[in-house]
Amino acid sequence: MIRCLFFVLTLAPAITLAGNCKVFNVSDGDTFTCLTDANEQIKVRLAEIDAPELNQSYGDRSKQSLSGLILSEIVRLEVQDTDDYGRTVARTIRVDGVDVNAAQVRSGSAWVYPLYLKDKSLLVLEAEAKNNRRGLWALPSSDQMPPWEWRRAGQTGSAPEAPVAAQPKRQTTFSQFDSSSDGFNCNTLKWCGQMSCAEAVYQLTQCANPHIDGDGDGRPCERQCR
Repeated sequence: MIRCLFFVLTLAPAITLAGNCKVFNVSDGDTFTCLTDANEQIKVRLAEIDAPELNQSYGDRSKQSLSGLILSEIVRLEVQDTDDYGRTVARTIRVDGVDVNAAQVRSGSAWVYPLYLKDKSLLVLEAEAKNNRRGLWALPSSDQMPPWEWRRAGQTGSAPEAPVAAQPKRQTTFSQFDSSSDGFNCNTLKWCGQMSCAEAVYQLTQCANPHIDGDGDGRPCERQCR
């Protein structure tokens, strides 16, 4: 029994990586490589956030932001998982206590990744960054595509939409949409691609969802709510 218990414990993933890890390479706005005290290289994916891809708008700036935060710095990893690419998924904390994942969101250098979100306080930081037009939130709304939607569009071979002439903003009265709850709730703040128009209206009016009204005209998810 003791031998079996020891075997199980040795297989259990550690919550926090023992020792320090010095960052020597930054791949993009949410991925870096560091070297442990035991000279082990670890490739790390920042948990719970998603930064623009390098070929997306603001991708290079996001990488620069992460480099400024951690390149050549010593960090502590609070490991959550290992992803499909073999990267260690972790909250990353500098020795001075700076939460790197939160700092990327706070500066507008990354989105909160709702599919993997555990720390709801990141949503507050994202809303503040958006309200203050920091980082990527200062881009035109047409360039504010979440990276997971960008990747999905690439995988399906969808071509980027051609730019259209700017239209005057109009105030929308929600009476033209069905905003009844219909079983909707505010437990999870969703993105437009995950909802019908009715649920989008509910999440904007009842949940103050910060993700779904990019141009601030009071009309959520304009592709769904035409």
